[in-house]
Amino acid sequence: MRRAVLAVAGLAAGTSLLVVVKGGAGAAPDTVAAANAGPTPSAGAGSPDPSAPASPGGKKPAATPSGTKKTTKPKPGKTTAAPPPAAPKSNKVVGPRVENPYGAVQVVIELSGTRITNVRTLEMPDLEARSDQLSSLAEPQLRDEAIREQGANLDTVSGATETSESYKESLRVAIERMKKGERD
Repeated sequence: MRRAVLAVAGLAAGTSLLVVVKGGAGAAPDTVAAANAGPTPSAGAGSPDPSAPASPGGKKPAATPSGTKKTTKPKPGKTTAAPPPAAPKSNKVVGPRVENPYGAVQVVIELSGTRITNVRTLEMPDLEARSDQLSSLAEPQLRDEAIREQGANLDTVSGATETSESYKESLRVAIERMKKGERD
């Protein structure tokens, strides 16, 4: 604890010296006043806890200067919470390309946290005019239902059974990847 107090006091003194030297006569008055105020108390300094060690020289720490915020030191035996996990790199997860007799389907889910906000198709069957027509009808229905249901348990679109099944499979895998924390 003494080393920490000494390190903070040394750092504050060095910073004050730099401010005074660098600031010179042209420095703002409040900067010079802050530099001359002395070291800022570290966590726990100035606390009324009688078990806290005295500052170097055996004196009690000085009172907290007005306008600064007091901080408290965690009590021994109590642990502080771990920092939250890092935010994911992206808000998109790509599903696999799933083949069917009429072409392939691949989806990308867009997320806000773990909530699906949009589902886009990277690929839909379009080898024949009829496949292209059915895909253009099925895709918005499947997308809207996936967003509403927040999952891949979707109804099959009549006339586009294979495309619906491929869409659901690509979506299911993308959701599994999202739950594992994977992002693209």
